[in-house]
Amino acid sequence: MSTSTSSDEMIFDPTAVSGIDQSTVQQVETSFPTIQWNGGNQKMKKAGGMDYAGGFFIPEDAVDAELLLAAKWEKTTYSHGEKETVGFWRRELAISVIAMRKRWEVTVEGSRFPTLFPWDAYEQAKSYGRPSGRTHALILVKGLEELGPFVLTLKGTAAMAFEGGRNSPSVITAFAQTVIRRADMESDAAARKAGKPTGQRWPFRCFWLPVGAARDAKGEPVFTQVGQGANTINLVLPVALGLPEKAEGVQLGRFYVGADLLRKTNELFNEAQASGWLDAWKSFNNNAGVNVANNVEAAAGNGNGNGVTPAATATTVAAPDSELLSSLGL
Repeated sequence: MSTSTSSDEMIFDPTAVSGIDQSTVQQVETSFPTIQWNGGNQKMKKAGGMDYAGGFFIPEDAVDAELLLAAKWEKTTYSHGEKETVGFWRRELAISVIAMRKRWEVTVEGSRFPTLFPWDAYEQAKSYGRPSGRTHALILVKGLEELGPFVLTLKGTAAMAFEGGRNSPSVITAFAQTVIRRADMESDAAARKAGKPTGQRWPFRCFWLPVGAARDAKGEPVFTQVGQGANTINLVLPVALGLPEKAEGVQLGRFYVGADLLRKTNELFNEAQASGWLDAWKSFNNNAGVNVANNVEAAAGNGNGNGVTPAATATTVAAPDSELLSSLGL
């Protein structure tokens, strides 16, 4: 306990923490600047830019403008509802995916904010309304490495097009089946040659993933209809860019982050884990009065990604596109 001194200064007792209900301790999550996905709009062809073609958006107060402009980001505005946010846009990026987390969000009538559920709690989320998936990817961006990690946020079909699932093609699955598979093959071959055990696998963070807004061979945006019945919308989804069709066609030196950045990405993953960022969505005390603990075994969810519409197929641009990769610094 604390006692008073002659000067009325309290003496701190570090053992008094044993009497504190730990469930009442406020948690402050590590925060990172956010990159949002924008799905474009077919009706905005005349305006062009992000409004039409979709892509990645950073609010102007997140990063120094001069650094973004030097890295080929373009100044723009993001319209959402009756509001507009000034920021910067790029149609494609090369990113190192350090870690990912995902949750369900349900918009409950009369509530200003969505109700949140762990990824394995789909059935509970469904009982409150129509669940939509949200994915956060902790990433480094090629050309902005010194700024540290960003959080890429995607929702619904865009999230599924990025991460996919067991039966859903996606940006991540295309990357895993080409770049990561080739790296694993090379490491297995090196291990066999040295008479060592095989089976050591590479995480995504060790290689640059080229990703951007879907487009056809002429560079025109490709729109995908998502939703059901009358409640549909046409969006540009994220796709893996410039990857060869097969792992054998991958030039690993073009995608490898290098020894120095490899150490940094490993440190960032460990920090994301130690700080609680990675596991922060495994349970919620939310405004529906639900507190659900995560069950890792159930994390497959409902199989279609957002509880409403099967995820659209994400495809890679005809590969390998050397000019596109060069424009991303690869």
